[in-house]
Amino acid sequence: VASFGRQAVTLAFNSFHPRAARLSTISTKRQLSIATNCILLPRTLRHGNTGYYSFHASSSSLFASDTKAPTYNQELLDGKRQLEEAVALFAKNTASTTPIHQLKEAIADLAKEQSEPSFWEEENSSRASQVNTQFSAFTRLVTRLDNWEKWQGDAQAALEMITSMNGGDVDGVPGLSTEEREMLLEEFKESSRLLLEDNQRYELDLLLSGPFDQSPARVVLTAGAGGTEANDWVSDLKRMYERHCETMGFTCVTEDFQVGDTVGYKSVDMLITGPNAYGWFQGEKGAHRLVRLSPFNANNKRQTTFAGVDVAPAEIFHDSLQKDFEIPDGELEITTMRAGGKGGQNVNKVNSAVRIKHIPSGLQVKCSQERSQPLNKAIAMKRLKAQLLAIAQEQRVKEIKE
Repeated sequence: VASFGRQAVTLAFNSFHPRAARLSTISTKRQLSIATNCILLPRTLRHGNTGYYSFHASSSSLFASDTKAPTYNQELLDGKRQLEEAVALFAKNTASTTPIHQLKEAIADLAKEQSEPSFWEEENSSRASQVNTQFSAFTRLVTRLDNWEKWQGDAQAALEMITSMNGGDVDGVPGLSTEEREMLLEEFKESSRLLLEDNQRYELDLLLSGPFDQSPARVVLTAGAGGTEANDWVSDLKRMYERHCETMGFTCVTEDFQVGDTVGYKSVDMLITGPNAYGWFQGEKGAHRLVRLSPFNANNKRQTTFAGVDVAPAEIFHDSLQKDFEIPDGELEITTMRAGGKGGQNVNKVNSAVRIKHIPSGLQVKCSQERSQPLNKAIAMKRLKAQLLAIAQEQRVKEIKE
């Protein structure tokens, strides 16, 4: 740095301070020109308390240096910290989980029950549903525990190779090349990341322990105030939930919809199935508001529109709750209609679809997925009971909190 560099740097830092810069420290014309260039630097070059400035005498300019990319040693240190956190969380979750040998024994017992000839008979359908659900849950948990063991072993093996062979030849074995070190570091970081993220996800899954959290979710989107803009907003919400289901590994099926007059939908009925589907989606219940410059407004004005999202469990896996909960026939209004759409003459000429309305609450459930009216009626009754049970559970929890 030239002799005038220190004064120029001092002036540059002071120029960004609210207090005045000390111009008196500049004496020569050359120093003044350099200091002037420093003062006229845009404020975007200031990086707050963490930024720093460097002076180049060759270019006679002061500029904010960009943060350097992390070095190999820094990435290795960050990976070690991530692995330590992941291993600690892995040990905590493993200690609070059923031992894997007990899970495998339970899976073997459930598989034996599934192999019995009477298991798939109609009178055992409720028990079969429970067994299949438990079998899937235990199998997923065993797979998850195996993955944890694999990721931990891969990360520790990669770290051991990096630390033992990083310094050069070991017992006559050549040390690691630059490409090998980078490849091992990437494998080490990836295994540590997967182990940490999946254990954090497992902790969230443990919070979804409500009586209906494991049930499939029925999501109903309804356009509110806003006209065409509201219909388009419902279409956007539909796409958002479908993409989210793809990310989460859920299955999303659109069972019923009503197309809007211009674009979008007036209403959409979706069924989401997957692990803890209702537990994950129950927080979406309510009114969703969108404020934007509407593309459907000729004057390009800002418009506010609303869409209602209703989330309810699609079915209840606990038979005791279904049997103990009975709805009087006087509280139900049952109507039949033609389903329409694919299915040939049966759905276009026979009133196979069923809509059940619960008069006291105003809830309505429609089912048209089966070709038989009795089957659609039975499915609609299960869905209505599930919604009423979920509402009763929410009211009970609210009363306890109050």
